[in-house]
Amino acid sequence: MREAVVRFGLGLVLSVALVGCGGDPEEVPTLRTLRVIEHADTDAVTDHAPMGDSAGDVLTFANPLFDEDNTRQVGTTQGYCIRVVAGQSWECMWTAFLDEGQLTVEGPFFDTKGSTLAITGGTRNFNGARGQMQLEFRDPLGKEFDFIYQILLDP
Repeated sequence: MREAVVRFGLGLVLSVALVGCGGDPEEVPTLRTLRVIEHADTDAVTDHAPMGDSAGDVLTFANPLFDEDNTRQVGTTQGYCIRVVAGQSWECMWTAFLDEGQLTVEGPFFDTKGSTLAITGGTRNFNGARGQMQLEFRDPLGKEFDFIYQILLDP
């Protein structure tokens, strides 16, 4: 009898714990696509030894973000990148400040091609955001970039 009571109690505790772990299987995250254009107006590189483009250099920025028509400023970005492979790539982290809240991303920035960065979080309307952001060059000089956020939000 005692063994049956212990098993029942253990099963009840496990059942209660499992209820808190899973959401409603019918609750599917919402996918939202947000397209903005960054104007890379303030990019500044701090050159660390050895002189010239080398691993460890730091790129900082605080740039305006425009709507997908590139006509109206809708926010700003601020962040930094660390040079990982000279002439090829940086590893970056930044925050987009928008009227609806903030979105943070982390990932690679390649010198001559687009990249995909992870959305690592958000605030206000983007609270709990995850997903990815596609970065694409708008011009060969790297003065404007398309940021295409594919944001997953829980209901």
